[in-house]
Amino acid sequence: MKRTFWTSVGYTLGVGTGWYVQRRVKRTVDRYAPEQVRSDVADRSRQAATRARDAVYDLRSAANEGLAAMRAERADLLAEFATDEALHTGPARAVQPRGRSDRGYRPRHGSSPE
Repeated sequence: MKRTFWTSVGYTLGVGTGWYVQRRVKRTVDRYAPEQVRSDVADRSRQAATRARDAVYDLRSAANEGLAAMRAERADLLAEFATDEALHTGPARAVQPRGRSDRGYRPRHGSSPE
């Protein structure tokens, strides 16, 4: 819950700060710059926003493509391991899951089992 709260607070502050800075820059440019400079700044800021949007889109599509490939590989491996009985009888089968041991229950933080 804390992570969700602080993530949303950070996102809100980031959006608010971006909006505020953009507004201040536009005001300053409008006040001091001639018309040609204003149009150049506006064009460049639009181009920068478009490049940033395209970069985010490319990053998302790459991540989705990687996830799809990972899921397909996982499905292939699961299908391969399900049909290969020799892999289910080897020593890797005897490995205990993380946090478990053959010695029984061992409590954390010095508390005693009841």
